[in-house]
Amino acid sequence: MIITISEIKEQFDKWNGVIFNNELPLPSFELMNTKRILGQFRWRKIGENKLGYTIRISTFYDRPFDLYVDTIVHEMLHYYIKYKGIKDTSSHGREWKSMARKISRKYGLNITRTSPTGGGVSEHVLEKAAEKNVAKFEYAIVCKMKDGHFGASVVPSNKLYYAAPHIRDWNAVKEFKIVKAPWNLTYSLRHLRTAVGVRYITKDQYNELIRCKEINL
Repeated sequence: MIITISEIKEQFDKWNGVIFNNELPLPSFELMNTKRILGQFRWRKIGENKLGYTIRISTFYDRPFDLYVDTIVHEMLHYYIKYKGIKDTSSHGREWKSMARKISRKYGLNITRTSPTGGGVSEHVLEKAAEKNVAKFEYAIVCKMKDGHFGASVVPSNKLYYAAPHIRDWNAVKEFKIVKAPWNLTYSLRHLRTAVGVRYITKDQYNELIRCKEINL
């Protein structure tokens, strides 16, 4: 699912009361389209002695609702620490981690420094990228591992001849193919630039990729 501004506000109101005793003033809410940042808390000066607060949530991925909730509360915790003037060792320092653990245990949440993305790339991201004439195909190394996992990475076309022998020599790889896959299947994969490697993918992702056109080197 893709969360909406109104749903973010509803969750803010709920957890502000349940966890933070309604101490947090209502911030502004924004949706963002970031791949690596699932949520963000921002503040800025809007007057001599006044601050404005914003909670931003990424809709890059199609995520289950409970993961969105974890992200919202994650950012609310940043908000609380800033608003109350609590000193911490870093953005996700000792105070933040301690409070995150207590909140997670007490309310059945999973507030961590990083959280899973959930589903694949959301449809609106794919549609928007297609409108910008993003390349339709990419080359991907798709592996079946000896431990039962599956792996894949996108490889630039000028590195294909370099990458294949390295993958072939890996003891952990049971079998692999290099395929020419449509962009919507490769966009969320690891994109190699220098070193050769693969990252675990799901069996469903593997099955989709392995059906793509094989490239023989």
